Amino acid sequence: MKAVILAGGKGTRLLPLTVYRPKPMIPFFNRPLMEYALQSLIEAGVDEVYVLVGYLKERIIDYFGDGSEWGIEIHYSNKDNVKLGTAGATKKVVKHMDDTFLVVSSDVLTNLDLRALYEYHKKKKALATIALSEVDDPTQYGIAIIDEDGRIQQFKEKPRPEEVFSNLVNAGIYVFEPEAFDHVPKNKNFDFSRDLFPRMLENDLPLYGFPFKEYWNDVGRPSSYLQATEDVFLGRLILPQVKTESLKGNLEYGGALYTGRRCVLRKPEIRGFAVIGDDVEIGRNVKIERSVIFSGVTIEDGAEIKEAIIGENVHIGKGVVIQPGSVIGDNTLIEDFSKIGSNVKIWVESRIGRESIILPD
Repeated sequence: MKAVILAGGKGTRLLPLTVYRPKPMIPFFNRPLMEYALQSLIEAGVDEVYVLVGYLKERIIDYFGDGSEWGIEIHYSNKDNVKLGTAGATKKVVKHMDDTFLVVSSDVLTNLDLRALYEYHKKKKALATIALSEVDDPTQYGIAIIDEDGRIQQFKEKPRPEEVFSNLVNAGIYVFEPEAFDHVPKNKNFDFSRDLFPRMLENDLPLYGFPFKEYWNDVGRPSSYLQATEDVFLGRLILPQVKTESLKGNLEYGGALYTGRRCVLRKPEIRGFAVIGDDVEIGRNVKIERSVIFSGVTIEDGAEIKEAIIGENVHIGKGVVIQPGSVIGDNTLIEDFSKIGSNVKIWVESRIGRESIILPD
């Protein structure tokens, strides 16, 4: 079975974390987001993947290579993917698809059974099938209504609140027949949600929805990234590479800790959870609450970090306080006794002088 992975986006809502890495390469429990998508495809029986890359594509290609490490064959399509849109870019590789194939977004975290989705599509004799997740706020996604047979009756991309007619949203995971792309023009910007699916409905083509209850998160913002991290600790999101039972809070302050390699921690106070990358050094009397710290970070004595994401190779000085919602870009130096306010984004390569206070707008 073959599949396409959409991996060309810039991830602008996750800036500054995506200055030096594309969104598919953002670490999640110390592995790139895209690795989880790839593993799900392999478990579904996929043995050949075409990755549509764009922004900082070298980071993706260097890490995943030809796929031999995962026992799968990986090819890359890296020209004009962003300009062509999701459907237009996928059309370029459809010539390699001789049968039904899957399309997945590289930055989605889910426990959806892709094999069950594939078999549902075949059973319905659909031309295209959209995986549909139920959410509280559907205004950031494409929404759909399906009939009793699962056929999509209505679809709308990112509706305004007054336009919402469903809380079933496009999960960014699809099954297609190659013939579906006969309806996609060549060398033109053409999107699945804005263009192809409405066109299929207009022409009464068999477009189906697959509602699922399993976990799903598109990790579009720092807040949803932290929520997905917490969901692993809570056992809501199951990662094959992470044994949840080993993450239960057993530290002095009730927090749960997950570290990478070669870390030096001097008994930090962990509340909620902390995920820490490789080569991280943490001083004495450090408090960390519900935060993720990337590799190569140094945190000196007495610092406090709460509900924040700390990029790679950041140096946090003594007594520094980082408040909830803040994101610190790679290679930043925050000198002693400075304070970063709530929901502040510090750009990469920044230097925050001693005893500074950075406040939100």
